[in-house]
Amino acid sequence: MIICICRRINETGIREAVEAGARCPESVQAHHGCEFNCGKCRCAIGEVVADTLETKVDAMQLVAAE
Repeated sequence: MIICICRRINETGIREAVEAGARCPESVQAHHGCEFNCGKCRCAIGEVVADTLETKVDAMQLVAAE
């Protein structure tokens, strides 16, 4: 699903940016070599970043518990 229409960044692209170290919407844009145009996607990108990080932490906790 495309999250940033202006820059054509989809959910997968956001998750890839997080895996590469992005921790905020601006970092996601920088990872893709662009900047915000209209900015309407900023909150949605932030939600995907937070969700990805939360999932990553949950997975690490499961591995540590095993």
